[in-house]
Amino acid sequence: MRTNSRKVMIKYLCALMILTILFLYLICHRFSVQMPYSQKVIVLLSGSEEDMSWNKANIDGIKSYNAKNDQRIEYIENIAEKDFERKVLQYADQGYGLIIGAGAQFNDVIEATAPQYKNTLFCIINGSTFNQKNIISVQIKEEEAAYIASCIAGKLTKTGVFADIAGFPNEPMKKMLDIYEKNAVRIARERGLNQAHCLRAYTNSWDDLDLGYKITEQVLEENADIVLVYANKVWQGSLKALQAEPNKASMIGIATNQCSIDENIVLASVIFDFDKVYAWIMGEYKKGHLGKQRVYPLGMSQDLFHVQYSKKIQGQVIEEINDVQKDLKAGRINLGKE
Repeated sequence: MRTNSRKVMIKYLCALMILTILFLYLICHRFSVQMPYSQKVIVLLSGSEEDMSWNKANIDGIKSYNAKNDQRIEYIENIAEKDFERKVLQYADQGYGLIIGAGAQFNDVIEATAPQYKNTLFCIINGSTFNQKNIISVQIKEEEAAYIASCIAGKLTKTGVFADIAGFPNEPMKKMLDIYEKNAVRIARERGLNQAHCLRAYTNSWDDLDLGYKITEQVLEENADIVLVYANKVWQGSLKALQAEPNKASMIGIATNQCSIDENIVLASVIFDFDKVYAWIMGEYKKGHLGKQRVYPLGMSQDLFHVQYSKKIQGQVIEEINDVQKDLKAGRINLGKE
C-alpha cells in the first residue's frame, strides 16, 4: 500500500511540475515577442536638428548609423502632435517592421495603435512600460547624465543657486532633475555654500523660446548662476537671456554639444551618443532579440554619455568628472540612494 501511495505521489508531483513549467512558459510568451525582421525601419521625431538638443542628438545618431551600415534607418522630423496618429498609421500600413518614436510624447498614440498591427514592432525611446507584446521601451538612463551635469555644476557655482528648466513634468524628467538638484546642492554645500538651493520650472513646451527667455530672466533675479535647460528648442531662449546679461550666469548643456554655440556661456555639455543607441537597437533587432523584454535601459554601461568642455574649464575639474564617469560605468555610484 505504501509503495502504491508513493507512486501516486510521485506521479502527482511530476504532473504538478509539468503544469508549473507550462504556466511559466505561457507567462514568458505573454510578455515577450520575436518579430519578423524587416528592412523598413523609421524614426518619428516631434522636432528637428535645429533644436540643438534631443532631436539633433537622435538625428546625429541616425546619420552616424546610416553612414556605417548598408541598411538605412529612415526618419521624419517636425511631426506636430495632432499628426502623431496619422503618421504612425501611415508607416504601419506601409509595412514598416520597426517604428521608433523618439520620446515619451509618442506613448499614447503608439499604445492605441499597436494592437492593430501585430507584425509591427514599436519602440519608444524613453517610453513607458507597456503590457502589449509589440511595444518596447528603450530608456536612456538620463539620471546618469544628470548626475554628471550636477557634479560639474556643483564644482563651478559661485552663488550656490542652480536653476533647471524642463519641458514636461513626466516621471523620468522628475527623477532626472531630482538627482541633478540633490547632488549639485550637496557638492556646493561641501564647498561652503551653505545656502545652496535649486530653482525648478517646467515650460510644458518643447519650442517656446520666449518662455525660456522669461523664466531665465526670473531665475537670474534670484541669483542663479548655473542654468540647465532640458526642453529641446526652449534652451535657445534661455541662452539668449544669459547672453543679454553676460558674466552673470553660465549654462550646463545637455544632449548635444551646446558649447559649440557659445562657449562663453555654455561651460560644459553632457552629450548623448545616440549613434550607440541606434547601433544597439538595430543590432538587437537584426538578431531577433528586440522584443524579448519590455524595457531596455542604456547608459554609461554602453559609454552613452561623454562631456565636452569649453576652454574655460581645465585641469582638476575635468579629471574629477572623468572619475565620476568611470565610477558610474563601474556601478560604484548607486543613484537610487543619491
